[in-house]
Amino acid sequence: MHKQNRNSHFKICLFVLSSFVLTSFPVLPKEKTKREFGFDQAIQFALQNNKQVAIAKYEIEFSKADRITAGLRPNPFLNINADVLPFNPNSKQFDPNRNQYGVSLGFVYETENKREERINVANKRLKMEELIFLESLRKISLGTGNLFIATLAARERFLLAEENFKNLVNIVEINKIRFKKEDISKLELVRSEVAQDQYAVAKVSAQVDYLKLKNELIVTLGLNPSEIDIILSGNLDSLKRLPLIDSDKLLSEATEGRPDYLALVNAEDVALANFKLQKANAVPNVSILFDSLVQQNQYMYGMSVNLDLPVFSRNQGEIAKSQSTTKQAALFREELYLNLAKEMAITEEELKVRFEALEQMRQISLLKSQQAVKIVELAYKGGGSTLLEFLDTTRSYNETRLKYIDALVEYERALLNLKYIAGFDYKPD
Repeated sequence: MHKQNRNSHFKICLFVLSSFVLTSFPVLPKEKTKREFGFDQAIQFALQNNKQVAIAKYEIEFSKADRITAGLRPNPFLNINADVLPFNPNSKQFDPNRNQYGVSLGFVYETENKREERINVANKRLKMEELIFLESLRKISLGTGNLFIATLAARERFLLAEENFKNLVNIVEINKIRFKKEDISKLELVRSEVAQDQYAVAKVSAQVDYLKLKNELIVTLGLNPSEIDIILSGNLDSLKRLPLIDSDKLLSEATEGRPDYLALVNAEDVALANFKLQKANAVPNVSILFDSLVQQNQYMYGMSVNLDLPVFSRNQGEIAKSQSTTKQAALFREELYLNLAKEMAITEEELKVRFEALEQMRQISLLKSQQAVKIVELAYKGGGSTLLEFLDTTRSYNETRLKYIDALVEYERALLNLKYIAGFDYKPD
C-alpha cells in the first residue's frame, strides 16, 4: 500500500516538473537554412525545381500513353449462342434433335491503314506537347527573372527606407542636444520626431513588401519558405550599356527557335495527319467471323463477313472539321509571326528610350539630388538650414531614387523580355 502511494507521488512530481520545464523553456522556432542565389542561378534552379515544370512534364507522359493507345489493334471477339436447350431432359416433350448451340470467333480488319494513321497523329501530338513543354520552361524563366528583378527592387526600396530612418534618428538625437542648449524650439524637435515616426512606418511597409516578394520567389524556386531563406546576390544597376539589336536577324531566329512558334507549325502537321486519319475512318472496317454450330446433332462450320455500307455516314463532319483545323493552325502561326515582329520593334525602341532615361537620371537627376541632400544635411546640422528644407530636400531625393529604381526594373525587364521574344533558351548574359 505504501509502495503504491510512493509511486503515485513520484508520478505527480514528475508531471509537475515536466510542466515547469515546458513553460519555463519555450520551444524555439526552427532556424531557416540560408541559400544564396544570383539572377542566372535562380532561373536555372527554378527550371529544375519549380512545381509547374514537374506538372507540365505529365502532359508529355499523357501523349506517350495516347501513342500507346493509338498503336493498339482491335480486340478479337467471341460470340456463344445456345438455342432450344432442354429445361427438363426427363420430359416426354424433350426432343434432342431440336438442340442448337454454337460459337463464333471473329476479329475486325481495319482498312485504309487506320492504325498507322493513328500512330502518325499521336507522334505529331507528342512532338507538339514536347514543344509546349519547352515553351512552359521559357515562361518559367521569364516569370522567375521578372520576380527576381522585382525582389531586388523591393530590397533597394527597403534599404532606402532604412537609410532614411537612420538619418532621421541621427537628426532627432542632434535636435535633442540642440534643444537642451536652447538652439532650437520644442516645435522643431517634435517635427523631427514626427518625421522619424513617418520614416519608421515607411521602413516597415517597405520591409513587408520585400518579404512578400522574397517568399513568392522562394516558392517559385520550388522551395519551402518556412524552411529556407534566400539571399539575393547582385543588384539592379549592373548593366550600363545598351545591347546591339538586329531585329531582322532576331526575328528570323525566333521563327526557327521559339517553341510556341514551332508548336503552331507542328499543329498544321497534326491537323494534316488528322485529316488523313478521318479520310481513312470514312472507309468501313470489315468484321470477319468463324462459326461452329451444332444443330440437330449435326456439326457445321462456316464463316461470315460484316461490313457497314457507307450510304449516309461517311465521316463527313470530322473530315470537314480537320480541314478547318488545318486552315486555323496556319492563321494562328501567321498571327504569332506578326505579333513577334510587333513585339520585337516595340522592345527595341523601348530599350533605347529607357536606356537614355536611365543615363539622364544617373548622370543628372540622381547625382544632383544626392549632392543636394548632403549639402542641406550638413547645413541643417550646422544651423544654416531649417528642418522643413531638409525634409523637403530628402523627400525630393527619395522620389528621384524611387523613380530611378523603377526605371532600372523596367529596363531589366525589357532586356529579359527581348531574350524571351527572340526565343532563345535561357542562358546567362
